[in-house]
Amino acid sequence: MLKLFVIVLLATLAVVRADEEKFCAGCPSDLKAEDAAAELNKSLAKLATGDGPHYKLGKIHTASKQVVRGLLYRINADLIDENDKTKTCDIKMVFYQGVEVTFNCPGEDEVKKTHD
Repeated sequence: MLKLFVIVLLATLAVVRADEEKFCAGCPSDLKAEDAAAELNKSLAKLATGDGPHYKLGKIHTASKQVVRGLLYRINADLIDENDKTKTCDIKMVFYQGVEVTFNCPGEDEVKKTHD
């Protein structure tokens, strides 16, 4: 009887441990390219109505989301500037009491903008 109890206990612990590895609260998770594109395009449109930057989205390479104090999107994408020059940039979008967007493009200063 004790052997059966130990076996059941170990099996239960193994299942619980496997489930813990699948779920990680606060860890980054993959974001579908179409979902990332939708959010990024909304932000690019809002920023373009103000003082910019004035980018169009080319292609999403990678995207992830993470629950922080709000929601954090990290996107690597091709952006097309107002001179039709394409550059691959790292973009961070933080959704918390508005949206803060940070653009990191090679050879350029980091640009940080906010909008509603």
